[in-house]
Amino acid sequence: MAQALSKLPAIADPNLIVGLNTADDAGVYKISNELALVYTVDLLAPVVEDPYLFGMISATNCISDIYAMGGEPKLGLNVVGFPGAGDPSILGEILKGGQAKAQEAGVTICGGHTFNSEGIMYGLSVIGYINPKRIITNANARPGDVIILTKPIGVGTIIQATLLDRAEGLDLKIVYEGMTTLNKNASMVMQEIGVDAATDITGYGLVGHLVEMAEASNVGIELWASRIPIYPGAIDLIKSGIIEPGIQMNIKSFSEKVEKRDIPSEIYNLIFGSETSGGLAIVLPEGKVNLFLQRYQRSARVIGKVTKEHPGKLVII
Repeated sequence: MAQALSKLPAIADPNLIVGLNTADDAGVYKISNELALVYTVDLLAPVVEDPYLFGMISATNCISDIYAMGGEPKLGLNVVGFPGAGDPSILGEILKGGQAKAQEAGVTICGGHTFNSEGIMYGLSVIGYINPKRIITNANARPGDVIILTKPIGVGTIIQATLLDRAEGLDLKIVYEGMTTLNKNASMVMQEIGVDAATDITGYGLVGHLVEMAEASNVGIELWASRIPIYPGAIDLIKSGIIEPGIQMNIKSFSEKVEKRDIPSEIYNLIFGSETSGGLAIVLPEGKVNLFLQRYQRSARVIGKVTKEHPGKLVII
């Protein structure tokens, strides 16, 4: 993607506060001194069989980009790829699930676009509001800060196991609950206490999104492998030989920016894995950690720190 984007001419618009330059979660466009628009779009292929659940997961995933910037999501457009001979009732359940999550987030669905495709795809284009003086990007991490992760990782591996009918004994309920939990509360707490940077963890995996943050902020990041929260069963699945496609894709894309110490291979693979509707990686001064954990309504964990050494790179220990 970076190679493709390099072909584009620079956009010269002084009101474009956040654009393509930092690989951030959403674009931000200034309307006035007190108001800017946060704008994002995303599209997913089904990760579960239940169409209603898939709609909820996809909407949660799409709206997360607004929350990661500290914005308040407001308007959404459905984006749907659906086979011409497909069952309309399935599409209806997908849209119903997406709308349920949109309503929970305070997002009004005001239309959308459907195109004919071989397989099903669903997502949202979302617009939110934000104060241009209070934008949270991935480009302001500071040496000495620590990193909090608000949801476990391992979704890609667990979803791959379900597709291969090898998910017997896994507690999928806890995974689905995580994937359908909005990052709303985490975003609200970020805004209340003030943080330096944030990003949500999705297709590029924990490693990929942290590498992007290190590059955008011109800092190093030290990731503590033993502290990363992981969904139960994900490590055992990798040990059994289940390697989802996102792992190799992300290793190919980001491994040159990663230095690893002596960590188990299954952990190394897992942190490169694709996540769907993952949590927020929040960067803040160490003195604010307890305040965040007290106000955040779910479990979260400190997983690393920001350093001045190794700018643009991730060191896993």
